[in-house]
Amino acid sequence: MKRLFRFFPLVFCLLGLFVPYAGAASGTGNPFERGTLSCERFRIPALLTLRDGSVLASADLRWNHGTDAPQNLDIAAAVSPDGYGAWQYSVPNHFDDYADGTGSRQSSACIDSTLLQSESGRVFLLCDLFLSGTGYPNAQKGSGCLTVNGKSYIALAKTGTEDDRFHIAAFNDGFAPVMEGDRATAYTVDEAFRLYKNGMLCTIKQRGDGDAPTGAAVAQNIFYDTSDLHVFPTPFLCLRHSDDGGMTWSAPMLLNPGIKHETEAFLGVCPGRGVSIRHDGHERLIFPLYSNENGREHAVMIYSDDGGKTWQRGQDVRQSLFLRKTSESQVVVLPDGTLRLFSRNQSHFVGHCDSTDGGVTWTKARPDWQLFGTRNCMVSLINTTKTIDGKQVVLCSMGSSFFRRANGVIRVGLIDERQKICWRGRYKVNKGFFGYSCLTELGDGNFALLYEDEAAHFCYRVFSLTDDGTLMFLPEK
Repeated sequence: MKRLFRFFPLVFCLLGLFVPYAGAASGTGNPFERGTLSCERFRIPALLTLRDGSVLASADLRWNHGTDAPQNLDIAAAVSPDGYGAWQYSVPNHFDDYADGTGSRQSSACIDSTLLQSESGRVFLLCDLFLSGTGYPNAQKGSGCLTVNGKSYIALAKTGTEDDRFHIAAFNDGFAPVMEGDRATAYTVDEAFRLYKNGMLCTIKQRGDGDAPTGAAVAQNIFYDTSDLHVFPTPFLCLRHSDDGGMTWSAPMLLNPGIKHETEAFLGVCPGRGVSIRHDGHERLIFPLYSNENGREHAVMIYSDDGGKTWQRGQDVRQSLFLRKTSESQVVVLPDGTLRLFSRNQSHFVGHCDSTDGGVTWTKARPDWQLFGTRNCMVSLINTTKTIDGKQVVLCSMGSSFFRRANGVIRVGLIDERQKICWRGRYKVNKGFFGYSCLTELGDGNFALLYEDEAAHFCYRVFSLTDDGTLMFLPEK
């Protein structure tokens, strides 16, 4: 049986099913210009400078559309040696039930990525995965898991039924048996979630525009609703890691067991960046998430104290009635170790709250009255190595329009001795559409901003910050 399994990677390559791949280098500054990886539309930027000075970016491949799941969506990563170009590409999260370049609301989806790097140098990419035809609007309540003998496993249902009585057992040598209770079935799953029966790869017909067959046969995957077995129609948190700076990626790990509540329809990634902190003498990795449990969105953190092997969930963030919600959020670390979370909400002021126990519990979120701008849109905030007048500098990128996602600005904040941030500088990025964005400090002391400057299109800008807090954009390439 093992010999048969080892033969299949060659078959995948011949059929075009072995998906993670590298692309050619880009000569422009923008890592995701139109046409990159044969994709015309990109959304949801993430940007992170690694310890060796290289820069990692990730984004949704939206192919020929700009809409969220349910849709044909994949996630690409790009690595530059210094953040100024020569990007090298991989596609760590990819489904092929629908052909690249096509769109369909019946497709499976990979959406919304966030990045962080641990002290060891390992890079993590977290995103959401959805079963075919599923997204935020129609996700069902449930963890997507089944408890067997006191332990939680990813649940599977037979196609055409809603009976999630099957589950994926532990992986061994790259494969896991599909169980029905304590009994092994004829099915197994590999680490890419492809489905086998009696040791043979199961296939389905790939589809394209108009849901018409393309003529290609692709491997069945538990995230395809036409596979023999498939997951529950709810979001799945998918974590990958890279030990070569984002050039190649590990097998995916699904974090739903013990993290997603049965009462939640949606629990998903806050795109942008996570953080690595020192907590109680050890490293803690933190990713912000958000949930819509009980019909109201609220932020929540997951954290790992063992280098990303296992993850725990903190308490949900409470918010003032003025904010109405806390959803997509980003974290900065104050000099005394306090974590400050900044959140998208329903007001025109960015919400914020604090944690003094490493992201487990949070104060009630309230408006930051200095951060006025576009309501209900993701914002990016980062710590920097810069100081002005002896005070640490943080940066924020956001829209400033009252009426719509438009008129991007960068705010320069100084952290005072009381751990309060005074937002002193305000610099115009553009006039017109300004959506999601992500900031990073480059290895040479300059900064980069990757942002949505029109529907499903990115712009990449590099800027400097002088000792007196003056911000200057470098000429665009």
